[in-house]
Order: sequence, then structure tokens, then C-alpha cells
Amino acid sequence: MIQQSWDRTVRELAERVELAQSAAAWAEAVRAPNSSSSLGERASREQVFSAVALSRARDAALLKAARFALRRRAAGRPAPLRLPHGRVLPGAAAPRWWRNAAVFRDDAGIWRVIPLPGPERLVGLPEDDPLVLDVAEQTRLLHASLLGHRNRDAYYEAFEPDGQRGQGTSVPPVAALSRRTSWKVQTWLHPGLGMRVRTDLEEEFQQANRDRHAVWERSRAYGAAVAELLGRVG
Repeated sequence: MIQQSWDRTVRELAERVELAQSAAAWAEAVRAPNSSSSLGERASREQVFSAVALSRARDAALLKAARFALRRRAAGRPAPLRLPHGRVLPGAAAPRWWRNAAVFRDDAGIWRVIPLPGPERLVGLPEDDPLVLDVAEQTRLLHASLLGHRNRDAYYEAFEPDGQRGQGTSVPPVAALSRRTSWKVQTWLHPGLGMRVRTDLEEEFQQANRDRHAVWERSRAYGAAVAELLGRVG
């Protein structure tokens, strides 16, 4: 019975992976420059907004479910009756406040469900097993995305423009404040100030930006890796 229960959980998780992949493919399709809707018309901005919101919600829900299932299996507990669903609403019918949260405000809550490393080593397989290593690598990549998200404001500085775009004299940040908060305070006190990425940190900024935006694809890769790992150990 326990084996059958975990088989059911693995199947449900695999279905979540497919749903997230399908939602991501649809969002990518409607965002394409020459995309067309199912009605043969060019996708509207509202369609794109809805598709991206649904895709992000599916990715966050998948990550939450995969993290939950792996931690439970690593702890030696029986399979759950059901996996957590997350906040997934049909994109086209979802209220705008929900879509705003999924796309703009909190990224569908994905940053709150980034998994911790380690549970993949406690499911009964050798630590050098390829499936264990795959989950560990996907976890590492997700944490790189989280780091990029947390540090996204640390690369900026306020500056006094000299008339050329992006050019001017750097203004030291306000002590004890983050760079973005410092910039807001400084521009409130001195409206003429601008904000730019520090020249010496441009490469790090670009990498952090890539990592941050990759969290959606990485969440799907993590979910697929966890489903495959749990399918092996049962």
C-alpha cells in the first residue's frame, strides 16, 4: 500500500511537471513577435499577461510540491494523500489582482519555496547516483537564482548626470541603507540624480539577472528531477 501510494504521488508530480511545461510553452508562444491566438488572431497584451501569470503560478506550485514530496520521502514518512496545489487559477478567468501578483508583485511566491539542499541524499540511493546528483545540481541552480533575486539592487549606484546618458559622477550611498533605498532617498532630496549599474559590477549584474530570470525554467527542471528520483526509490 505504501509503495502504491508513492507511485501515485510520483504520477501526480509528473503530471504537474507536464502542466508547467505546457503552460511555459504556451506563454512563450503567445509572447513571440508573430504569434497568433487559437482564434487565428494576434495575441493581445491581455492574453500574454494571462499566459505568463498562469505559467509562473504553475512553476511555483510545481516547485512547492516537489520540495514537499522530497522532504517527506527523505524523512521516511508515508506518501501524502495529496500534494500541495499552490495558487493556481485559470489564467484567462483569474482576477487581475491575482495575475498582477503572479507576474509583477511577488513572482507567484516562488522565492519562498526554493528548496534547501540535502534531502536528495537521504532517500536511500548512493550520493554519487546520477539522479541524486541531478537533484543536487538543480537545487544549486535555484539557489543561484535566489541569490540573484536578493542581490538585484546591490549593483546600482546614484550618480550626478553630466548631460550624457548614463554618464556622470558617482554619489556615495547613504550609510546603513540598501543601494536602492539609498538611491530613493537621494533622489527625493536631489531630484536630478540618476541611477545606474556600477561599471565594475556590470558582469556580475548580468549574471545575476540571468540567474534570476532562469528560476522558472529551473523550477521545472527541479520538479522533473525530483519526480524521476522518487520514481526510482519508490
